[in-house]
Amino acid sequence: MSKPLLLYSANTWLSYRIAEYYYRQEHHIWCAPVFDSRSIGSIDMVLPPTSSPFEIYRSLYEETRRGDRHSSKIATNKLGILQGAKTKRSARVITLKQEKEITTIVESAEVSDFRPLLYIMPFELVQKLLIKVPVADRAHPLSNEFLIDALPRTHFDVIQFNIGV
Repeated sequence: MSKPLLLYSANTWLSYRIAEYYYRQEHHIWCAPVFDSRSIGSIDMVLPPTSSPFEIYRSLYEETRRGDRHSSKIATNKLGILQGAKTKRSARVITLKQEKEITTIVESAEVSDFRPLLYIMPFELVQKLLIKVPVADRAHPLSNEFLIDALPRTHFDVIQFNIGV
């Protein structure tokens, strides 16, 4: 794969706010070198919907817009936030009291708090932070997927937009 200009990640507003407030503005993200893989020929790009920033954004947008309290994406995000809080407490980034606060926030969050945000990162700025997702954890064994454990807020832009229906 040639170096992309940008990397993209779709995340929830609640995840963003917790990282901003509790984790020193460092964000844990899963990202891809394309926003919407449908715009690239299938010969050149493999990125299933579950790892496509566009598809994740679109799905979260619809589920939060419609107030879907049974959303599997929101349930998964809640678990991820809670697991992240445990990890951050183990790493002494937050205290036990702060972990409990995060748990209370997640438990009392509204569906709309899980609305999507799009993170856009210049590849050159974050390339040293990238961790290639192991083949077994990718949505497709040939897809290009990356993790960043501690993405500084200064290294990405965040946008929120409405998707026409």
